[in-house]
Amino acid sequence: MKAPLVLRFLSLAGLLICGYLGGLKLTGKTSSLAGCGQGSGCGSALGSEWSQFFGIPVSLLAFVIYLALLVASFRPSRPLYGALAICLTGAALWFVGVLYFTIRAVCPWCLAMHTIGIVTSIVLVLSLRDVPPSKTPLRFAPLAALVALLTLVLGQLLGPKPDTHASSSETLQDQGVRSENTGRRISFTRGGKRYNTTTMPHLGPPNAKYVMVKYFDYTCSSCRKVHEQLQFVEEKHPGLFCVILLPVPLNKACNPFIPNQSPKHQHACELARLSMAAWKANPGKWPEVHEQLISTPDLPPEVAEAAVGQIVGHDQLDLAKQDSSGEALIKSGVKDFGQLKKGNSLLPKLMCAGGTVLHGEPRSGEALLSALTQIYDLGP
Repeated sequence: MKAPLVLRFLSLAGLLICGYLGGLKLTGKTSSLAGCGQGSGCGSALGSEWSQFFGIPVSLLAFVIYLALLVASFRPSRPLYGALAICLTGAALWFVGVLYFTIRAVCPWCLAMHTIGIVTSIVLVLSLRDVPPSKTPLRFAPLAALVALLTLVLGQLLGPKPDTHASSSETLQDQGVRSENTGRRISFTRGGKRYNTTTMPHLGPPNAKYVMVKYFDYTCSSCRKVHEQLQFVEEKHPGLFCVILLPVPLNKACNPFIPNQSPKHQHACELARLSMAAWKANPGKWPEVHEQLISTPDLPPEVAEAAVGQIVGHDQLDLAKQDSSGEALIKSGVKDFGQLKKGNSLLPKLMCAGGTVLHGEPRSGEALLSALTQIYDLGP
């Protein structure tokens, strides 16, 4: 197969992948990639701040590069081939580095796109000797490519950071565990689901001025980051929030709303059940249990159970595991997720006053605090 035909094939493959990723990014469906589980590395990569350049999805920038490659394959130009090779190689090295060292997630779609970029660059370089040099202004194309690549890197490092979360207004119908008569019961919308700040697992004082509900998973990296961001909010406004925590395992074994299973979440059900058993065993010690589970990624269930048993007591934990109320809470949270998923499938989800739901991971603790300031009267 001649080089132009190979380049056309590669450019079409690149266009398809970039168009697919760009379309999902523009429509906000960053966790709906085919073959990727909810909360997987795909969603973490496509939903991160590194997936944009001054508000433009980088997959669409790559789409333009592959479109230029397709056109150039019909009218070969040595400078243009060199410029395209520089762009594709540089972008692949930059984004693969970001993926593994900053986002720390694996996205098969992203890796496929950058693999195509590297292979295309090799074909372009090998084709240079068969393409005559150019004396037109195109001879400066490689220099322009280097400048463009440097602009991309500096823009992502120093430019404005985009939001990586979304908000919507939702009304949850109460179809799971009903609030007990004891304790403080609250509802965010008229006729909607009621929560109990005393009998449901929570952080912060149950009689706090404001209440939020966080739907989360212990194997979700974004949930872990939002946990840290909520700690930042607590430091700025101590005692102002009670955060009810309801686990939503990202595992098909206990969550029918997960279309594709990721190995990353293979222990999600076990960790959620362990946490709810610990709450039943010793509510006073549960915040320590929650901190242990949420702050330690990839914790095997047997190791997690040993650590939790040391906190709440092994006998009390074994007894609490026989109680069905923890499983009922998980099922209720999963049903809530099924309703909220229609607006946005990202985790975590923060249910706030007036039915406002924050989906996904804000770019920083300051960004989360700013979002909450618009919902609640937090003052200066």
